[in-house]
Amino acid sequence: MGGVYNSLWDYTLPGNGVEMALTRTNLLLETEKVRRLRKTLRSRSNSEAVRLAIDERLAAEAGLQALRALRNAGGPEDVFGRAPTRKA
Repeated sequence: MGGVYNSLWDYTLPGNGVEMALTRTNLLLETEKVRRLRKTLRSRSNSEAVRLAIDERLAAEAGLQALRALRNAGGPEDVFGRAPTRKA
């Protein structure tokens, strides 16, 4: 991935056309869980595994938020009339 050193604690990683700013953070993590996460995600480092896990969780939350908004708006419109009717 090859990060570029910017300042004392900040780094950048090349993304999809956009550089992501990284900041060094000290976390207390369970070693075995990080090892399992790294193996599951096939990441090259513990930091990469944690970043991927954070990205996946944020994406899941965004999806859930969109579903809640859709539900609050009355749900999707059944333009083909195939959905079962709701019981009151």
